[in-house]
Amino acid sequence: MKAYGSMVPVALALAAVLIAAEATAPARAGLGETVASVQADRASMKGQLQTRSEPGYSVQEITAANGVVVHEYVSSSGVIFAVSWSGPTIPNLQQTLGTYFAQYQAAEASQRTTGLRAGHHHLAISTPSLVVHAGGHMRQHFGLAYVPSLVPQNLSISDLH
Repeated sequence: MKAYGSMVPVALALAAVLIAAEATAPARAGLGETVASVQADRASMKGQLQTRSEPGYSVQEITAANGVVVHEYVSSSGVIFAVSWSGPTIPNLQQTLGTYFAQYQAAEASQRTTGLRAGHHHLAISTPSLVVHAGGHMRQHFGLAYVPSLVPQNLSISDLH
């Protein structure tokens, strides 16, 4: 019995290290990440990927079997500066928004508790580091999120869809 007692601190220390490593691991994909992360999103969504080039950026379109379509907008420097989605369900926003997900959660929770939502089925978040517009209703959801500092200078956000 005494042998088990001496193993408890070691097991707790090991668990703490594993939890810390998981918490500090970079996001697998998403907003602010490089174009290489698009493949992780495609695999996670079990979707088909199509790419198209626009002046100054490219669009990586992932279409999942359930009908959700995610567009990841990639600057000429290879960084995802915006994402949009539409479909019958909301995609995994933790993966789609990557390291910006915590900011999204905090802003969304703040709007919910203060009653500052733009409408019953619409969310509008605008901070210096993250802008999100999302809405919809049962079986039809849509959204756009972008990082203002990463958007190419010659691009108008209204051009994204």
